[in-house]
Amino acid sequence: MSASASTPAPSTGPGLLAARPIVGLLTDFGLVDDAVGICKGMVLSIAPHANIVDVTHDVTPFDIYEAGLYIRDSFRYFPADAVFACVTFPHTGVQDNAIGLRTPQGHTYFAPNNGLLTRIVKEAGVAEVRRITADKVRRPVIDPTFYGRDIVISAAAHIANGVPFSEIGEEIEAADIVLLDVAQPVVEGDWIIGEVAILDKNYGNVWTSITREFLDARGIAFDAELEIEIGGTRLTTPLRRTFGETGEGEPLAYIASRDQLGLALNQGDFAARYGVERGHAVRVKAR
Repeated sequence: MSASASTPAPSTGPGLLAARPIVGLLTDFGLVDDAVGICKGMVLSIAPHANIVDVTHDVTPFDIYEAGLYIRDSFRYFPADAVFACVTFPHTGVQDNAIGLRTPQGHTYFAPNNGLLTRIVKEAGVAEVRRITADKVRRPVIDPTFYGRDIVISAAAHIANGVPFSEIGEEIEAADIVLLDVAQPVVEGDWIIGEVAILDKNYGNVWTSITREFLDARGIAFDAELEIEIGGTRLTTPLRRTFGETGEGEPLAYIASRDQLGLALNQGDFAARYGVERGHAVRVKAR
């Protein structure tokens, strides 16, 4: 008998997911100390078979808005039974207000009720939401400086280990979820006006709140010349499909992977060159 015939195929599909529940971690802890490692160790002590995924640990400290953007697309790419623990907790030890949220797609999110889950609420929806109050899903001794570990991540680990979502604490109304104000682009004459939503930190690219939908509605297509005002700078640049369509070091506009208008230098740092920061106004029109 051949080796291929005698060796069973690797397990795939729902059975494998059930055996290794996915726990996604998003924090502002950084990687310079042992905080992330300790949290992972705690997850594995509660749910030994968990498949831990680092969504990111490089959220700008205390930046709830940025954390919300980084978790925004998780329900689009992760299996429906994935569990997420999201920690940007500026008032840890003072506000014991963490929640668990289930989406209609089946994803589960744990986070402080401080607006971090705004985009999940708006884009994925809410099937059920509860406060994390049950002793069975919180650490027995809670450190007031580490609510993220002891309440949020602990609860995610217990759910991954089979505790029913209905047992994490009292159910609350979706209207009780704290939401951030998310600026929407507007049109004034020939201009589309938005803001810098987030910086692509590794590359210095700028992602704006102006969506592909807004550009399409104004008839702005690829290769159009755009006049752009941002952070006190005015420039003209083409709307390209990708970076290689522009010379090295030259500016370009493009559609980022989140379907937002992005601004970049090909192999350069747009934000640094032009002094752009998150929240700066962005004005765009076709020439």
